[in-house]
Amino acid sequence: MLSQRLTEVAAATIALSSAVTSAADESNKCLLYLAESTIPNAGLGMFTGVPVKEDHLLGRVGDAAFATVDQDWHISPATGTLSKHSGDYHWPLTNYDWNAPDIGMDDEAEDVSVTVTGFGAAPNCHFSLLNVDEHAATYDAAGLDRYTSPGAGAITPWWNRTSTALRDIAAGSELYVDYGPSWFTSREGHFQLVPLASSYEKALEFLKAYGKMLVGTDSPDDLVEDKMMIGDEVQKDLWDIIKTHPYVSRERQALPETHKDGIRAIKAGDIMTVEVENSIRSLEYLEEHGKCVDNIVPQQSTIPHAGRGAFATRVIPKGGLVAPAPLVHIADKSKTKMYAETKGPTGNIIRDEEKVVHKQIILNYCFGHPNSTLLLFPYSSNVVYINHHSTEYNAKVRWTDDFDSFHHKDWLEKSVDFLEDQWTAGLMLEYVATRDIQPGEEVFIDYGEEWQKAWDEHVKKWEPTSKESDYNNLTWWTEKRETGNGDPNTAYELNNDQGAPIRTWAEQQTNPYPHTVAMRCYVNTNHDAAYLFTPKTTPVYRRPFDEDNEYQLMDCQVRERYERDDEITPEKKKKKHEYLYVIEIEVEKSIDGNVTLFQEHFHITDVPRGAFKFVETPHYSSDVFLKNAFRQEMKLPDEIFPKSWMIFEEKQKPKVVPHKSPARADGMKKGRGRVGCDAKSVPWLSYIPLKGGQCKPGVK
Repeated sequence: MLSQRLTEVAAATIALSSAVTSAADESNKCLLYLAESTIPNAGLGMFTGVPVKEDHLLGRVGDAAFATVDQDWHISPATGTLSKHSGDYHWPLTNYDWNAPDIGMDDEAEDVSVTVTGFGAAPNCHFSLLNVDEHAATYDAAGLDRYTSPGAGAITPWWNRTSTALRDIAAGSELYVDYGPSWFTSREGHFQLVPLASSYEKALEFLKAYGKMLVGTDSPDDLVEDKMMIGDEVQKDLWDIIKTHPYVSRERQALPETHKDGIRAIKAGDIMTVEVENSIRSLEYLEEHGKCVDNIVPQQSTIPHAGRGAFATRVIPKGGLVAPAPLVHIADKSKTKMYAETKGPTGNIIRDEEKVVHKQIILNYCFGHPNSTLLLFPYSSNVVYINHHSTEYNAKVRWTDDFDSFHHKDWLEKSVDFLEDQWTAGLMLEYVATRDIQPGEEVFIDYGEEWQKAWDEHVKKWEPTSKESDYNNLTWWTEKRETGNGDPNTAYELNNDQGAPIRTWAEQQTNPYPHTVAMRCYVNTNHDAAYLFTPKTTPVYRRPFDEDNEYQLMDCQVRERYERDDEITPEKKKKKHEYLYVIEIEVEKSIDGNVTLFQEHFHITDVPRGAFKFVETPHYSSDVFLKNAFRQEMKLPDEIFPKSWMIFEEKQKPKVVPHKSPARADGMKKGRGRVGCDAKSVPWLSYIPLKGGQCKPGVK
């Protein structure tokens, strides 16, 4: 009902919008804008600059996705009491992260959270106006591989996470994604009580009672001025009392902002009509007060080993906006470190404080400074693809001088300690052209001397991985083969190919699935037969598949495949193979999960295609986990990096005057560092041939 009503409202608003935009040149219009949200106090919002039909792509391409792996464990206290799934530390990206299964990245590592730029971070959530459908990301290493390229593992291979219109959307509409109710219910201490979908139903019941109070009848047609029992000013005061009453509820938050909008909602029979109309900004407003986010699009970079780059979609004049870049701040860059494993005092696996073996991939996409612990991650669409060129750059970054509703200029004067207490984004950079940029031209900025030096050193020392000893290579397995049967190679492709029959164990002996893909089955382990403790003398217990919702994902093998015996029409059969399967699973009987009594084998019959799921395995097989993958943040230029964020104030070095005192002339203490550390004990690096000696103390 809600979807149908929203579709009707959207169709009406599109009819009005098309009359305004039909004469314009649609081919070069800005497709997406960042501007102040129509939701009060919600900061930025994302808006469409053109009408979009249902199921059509929003923007020109999908967004990049970044896996942050096992972070709780890597940032846990040195005591090692925390597992890989719990922790307490400051990481504001948590507010922008998505569940890995929703992005198709749950098998990247044991514990994965996913940051997505563009539609994964910029739009707000409004449960009565959801108009964006989001999809999984695609794994594609952009031609970089660990055997030939020092750039392998330096870029995120997950990209093109597309967003499409849930229904027809009018030009100027704010775009809303579904955060899920738990996102809000788990953050009630930080946010107001945001209305959920059910809140609007109760709010509408209240509005109907409010309307009856105004005119004495249930008929919306009676809500006209001459039939009102109280005047407009009194209504306004009464509505202000209702909206500002000390008792806050989600239902009250769902009520329209003004008493006149409340009456409009009563007459329309729903609140959504008013909400839809209020969520649309004029194109003139967006052009004047918004920032276009589709001036660039990703393509294969012209820079060797860089992967993808950002290319102009239209002429960008000198001084013109390339892209806005709202930022998520990370107060302590050391939180990107990843450690080797070692045994703790109780025998549990803890992190080895002496061995930093890697850093999270998101570091490569952050701005930082050598004299600060702060990192800044830009989350606008496609800015992460802007590559480095130290001499031929055609763009630069600067702080935005507008967007006061989002960009807190006073934060530039605050300390990093202050930023550590801020859990929401509140800073914005802009990429601007330093000369005219033509359509199709790649955009570059200067990452800084420190980055260039680190890259040059990386290339100098880089050695390719040996093919002979390396089979856990997700990039290799996901390449399209020029030979073979053309079957899907990734778990994502296999899961989407619902029409293909699942291969039996016998068939896989000659036609196996890729090494990095494993097959799992959803099985109801609470089925009565699972707890019969069949005698050991019964090698296999056979039972039918049941449709209970309490499933567990388990290892399985297909023993038989056969056609369904119920009546299937020829048309239906053309669309989808109607196979059922006999699968084999192993059920372990144990005491308190420790002492294994025995194992039972179950053959489950009549298993449907929907009970199968393919997963990437083993974990940690993509190139970002390579021991020698490049890691280095971009440098925010000295001239715009606030001094208040620096570890110490940069001063001109005084002349060193000979002195008989043993004290150091510069007054600084020498720090201790470590070099030459190998991660031989780390499971997710165990398949990579490692070189070098032991970890030795050194001097920075």
